[in-house]
Amino acid sequence: MSTPVTFVTPRYGADVLGGAEAGARQLATRLAADGRDVAVITSCATSMQTWADDAAPGETIEDGVRVTRCAVDRLRAADFDAQSELVLPRAGDVSLDDALEWIDAQGPTSSSLLEAIAAVDRGVLVFYPYLYHPTVRGLPLARVPTILYPAAHRELPLELPVFDEVFAQVSGIALQTRAEQALVHERFPPTVTSPQALVGLPVEMHETPDPAAARAALGLGEEPFALCLGRVDRGKGTHDLVERFARFRAAHGRGRLVLAGPIAEAPPKVEGVISLGPIPEEHKFGLLAAADVLINPSFYESFSIVILEAWLAGTPVLVNGWCAPMVEHCLNSGGGLHYTGVSDFDIALARLLDEPVTRTTLAAAGGDYVRRSYGWPAVSRRLDGLIERVS
Repeated sequence: MSTPVTFVTPRYGADVLGGAEAGARQLATRLAADGRDVAVITSCATSMQTWADDAAPGETIEDGVRVTRCAVDRLRAADFDAQSELVLPRAGDVSLDDALEWIDAQGPTSSSLLEAIAAVDRGVLVFYPYLYHPTVRGLPLARVPTILYPAAHRELPLELPVFDEVFAQVSGIALQTRAEQALVHERFPPTVTSPQALVGLPVEMHETPDPAAARAALGLGEEPFALCLGRVDRGKGTHDLVERFARFRAAHGRGRLVLAGPIAEAPPKVEGVISLGPIPEEHKFGLLAAADVLINPSFYESFSIVILEAWLAGTPVLVNGWCAPMVEHCLNSGGGLHYTGVSDFDIALARLLDEPVTRTTLAAAGGDYVRRSYGWPAVSRRLDGLIERVS
């Protein structure tokens, strides 16, 4: 009989789009569909800005997964941003107590969630991602083997001293790319000898996308466009992208950029830029297929599901060259281009907009890479192997 698996993640559900928590849900539901006993321990919140309870506490069954939601004891600290400005610039030098105080202020803090972790007495616990209170405070309470799915990237919180202990005490580590593995080894050298696997995430498309229906439903007409799909947020690089696109349009006299996703921070208004806000899930792959190119401008990604989804939809990608995991995907697949400056962005975007054969060739290579490396059979073999190693 296969080992039971319990995921611990700050928030969980079909309405939690993107991010590590969506990755946890993908893994949980696919493992459950394969017949494994799978549970999730999470908070009642869906908003990481507040951690306010959005769901009732208790247990539900969702897509074959037993989900236990726990009430949040306190909202994210009102002065959390101010506290971060004091702590994070000197993250490597703060005391352990100050680091833990920052973790507690960040949340979601839930005593019942920690109690649920401590009550797990069989199988393995999988903590995903590394950054939040349930992982930092929950790991020391585990009574069974543990796996950390860190979803780590270069960011200031990773330097906090509390994470040396987090990475040291887990039984195994599931990583998403070689770039993430190199970062973890660099920051936490003892992990070189820890049981670990480059697992990644399952990325699949279960129906043929309908670009015409997506264009019609979203009011996009027939004009070509570049697409940025994901949270519209300065921290995700969307403002930088809008500024780059404005320069591109001014120089080339053409081009259209579509932003699709929840708007955390509205970008400047620029001619040729359309901001759709959140889009219905049923039109996601149609929109990806309708685009001439998907652009991911984020500096901070540990995996980037959206660029792999674009390849499955038949669309090439252009990514921020300062983000090592995305560049790794492009180099391994031959499915996309990357930029670091102004001129290489303009050259790459012009090429992708003007050369249909290049777009088709890149997208086909990317699609082959995703099906080969991140179809569920490949991902499940790697994850199963790590689970069995630590159990």
